[in-house]
Amino acid sequence: MVQPSNEEITRLSNEIFQKLCSMGANPQDAKEIVQESLYRGFLNIEGINAGSFRSWLYRVSINQYYDMYRKNKRFTIMEFEDNHISEENHPEDMLIKQEDKEEYEKVLERLKPIEKALIKMKYEEDYSYKEIAGHLDLKESNVKTYLYRARKKLAGILRRDI
Repeated sequence: MVQPSNEEITRLSNEIFQKLCSMGANPQDAKEIVQESLYRGFLNIEGINAGSFRSWLYRVSINQYYDMYRKNKRFTIMEFEDNHISEENHPEDMLIKQEDKEEYEKVLERLKPIEKALIKMKYEEDYSYKEIAGHLDLKESNVKTYLYRARKKLAGILRRDI
C-alpha cells in the first residue's frame, strides 16, 4: 500500500476529530481516539486496501468511540449551535429554543448510540444514505432499515411523552 501523505493524514485526522465531536465526544477523548486509530492504522497499513484506508480509519474511530461510550455510559449531544442575542432573537425565543434543545437531547439519550448517530448524520448533518453507509461501514439498505427503526422508536418515545 502507498502510505498517505502527511497532508492527507492531517486532513483525515481533523475530519475524524470533528465527526467524533459532533457525535458527542469531548475534544480530549476525540483527540485520543484519533491518535489511537492512526496508530492502529499504521500498525496494520500493509493489510489495509489503499482505497479503503479512509473508511477503515473512520470505522475504527467510531467503534472506539462506541466502546468508550459503553464503558463510561456517557453520550452528550453537542450539535446544537449556541444562540446569541441579536436584534432578531428575543429572550423569549431564546428560552423556547433552549427548552426545545433540552427536550431533544433528553429524547435522543433514550436511543442507542448507533440510532443517535444515524439520526444526527441524516437530519442534522444532511448526509445521504450512501455517505452514511460509507462512514459507518454498512450497506446502504441496512442504513435505511436502521434509520427507519430509529425514527419509529423516536416517534414512539415522543408519543408516550406527550
